[in-house]
Amino acid sequence: MYALLRANIETNLIFYRRNRLMVAASIMIVAIMSITSIPALLFTSKSQHLELIKTVMMLVTGFATVVTAGLGLMLVSQHIRDRSIKMVFTKPCLPEVWLLSSFLSAGLVAAVLYALALLVTSILGAIWGIPFQTGVVYILLNGFFQAMSLMAFATFLSVIFHPVIALFILLVLQEGLLYWLKVMLVGGIKSAGENGYVPLLKVIKVIVDALYMLWPTFSPYESKMGQLSSTLRGTDADWMYLALAIVYAVVVTAMFFFMTGYVLKKKRYV
Repeated sequence: MYALLRANIETNLIFYRRNRLMVAASIMIVAIMSITSIPALLFTSKSQHLELIKTVMMLVTGFATVVTAGLGLMLVSQHIRDRSIKMVFTKPCLPEVWLLSSFLSAGLVAAVLYALALLVTSILGAIWGIPFQTGVVYILLNGFFQAMSLMAFATFLSVIFHPVIALFILLVLQEGLLYWLKVMLVGGIKSAGENGYVPLLKVIKVIVDALYMLWPTFSPYESKMGQLSSTLRGTDADWMYLALAIVYAVVVTAMFFFMTGYVLKKKRYV
């Protein structure tokens, strides 16, 4: 199994490198980051160096999250659309092994990108004489596991839907939108009184409530990170929340791994 995993991971990394769409998207994101950050690096005063470090870290981690989720969208769906997945699922390689290799290869890319974020922020801090803040490690670890759970969800959606539709779902159907719909529907039902369309609104509300309860969240303790994100200084309580967030992300990632594997095996090409 180890040899199969290693061979598949190496193949996936080659696929990432040769995929023109992924390379073009990465270049575009890097260009946008450069346009927004380089002027700040050149013209920011010393009193703003800490804020700049936080900005650069957020830019790099945002790039890492987008790329990791993109890998989840593209790898499995590309093989499905090309019908090359029949060649992947040969007898010596079980679907679960191949899917695990796709998760691990995406995780490897994400780990490199988040390590790059740590390196960049550390170098900037050393150049400007700013002591290393432990909150940086907290934010990067939290971001890495969030990116992995988002990648797992994106992979699952790409197996069920076309990648464009899956991307639309990721961008539009978010926890905040579902909560807003819940509030709007409650207000609409109360203000409608005895109008004839109230039963329809109630049915829609039940559907939205179910989606809101079932929809995964990728930042379960974001409200607890406000002070840490501002000061980059973590407390014991912050590390406890980080541990809980990591456990949640691992559970979500594992759940979507098994769900994706189940759907793959149920499709006709397997």
